[in-house]
Amino acid sequence: MSLLDRVLGIPFVYNRVRPLLLGGIDLSPAYELLRASPRDVLLDVGCGTGDALNYVKAFERYVGFDTDARAIDFANKKWSRANVEFNCRLLDAADVRAIAPTCIALIGLLHHLTDDQAIELMKIVQASPTARSIVTLDVVYLPDAPLNNVLASLDRGRYCRQPRGYEWLAEEGGLTVDKSLTIPSAPGREHVRYFVMQLSPPRAH
Repeated sequence: MSLLDRVLGIPFVYNRVRPLLLGGIDLSPAYELLRASPRDVLLDVGCGTGDALNYVKAFERYVGFDTDARAIDFANKKWSRANVEFNCRLLDAADVRAIAPTCIALIGLLHHLTDDQAIELMKIVQASPTARSIVTLDVVYLPDAPLNNVLASLDRGRYCRQPRGYEWLAEEGGLTVDKSLTIPSAPGREHVRYFVMQLSPPRAH
């Protein structure tokens, strides 16, 4: 792991310094696509410090997974609630069956995974008998966006892709891409953009 990766992985740097460097971060357009309600069970894969809880206020239960022990320790201290749970390990199919999520967030995750890892994850989540809403968000390479592309290349994730590359992962994993779009990192900050997909399992069609 490079020095830059280690620094960006510090919860304070990730939560406070990184948004300042990008001119602000507002991921609400992605989380709104989850359409979470007070009756929903939210599975957050690659949850990091629990940033989703800054955006999603209505849910019956929240379960996060991440392999970064520092981030999970931070999340447990900040978000201690009866209906909120964090796990410091990889997600597997047995977890999905046990949790029975209705909404699944894969926010800021796919660009950290190889093609094979991402497709395997898609297969795991699409097999959930209860999931109705799956949303991804990732840094992206875009034509005619040099600053965005430079910043994407500096991200801790080493598998940044073009939009079609992310859509292909979802399709190979058995999911349907219902909607895909790019959003600015924050309102008025068009120099940095994220790629968002709203996905659904095949049985929904």
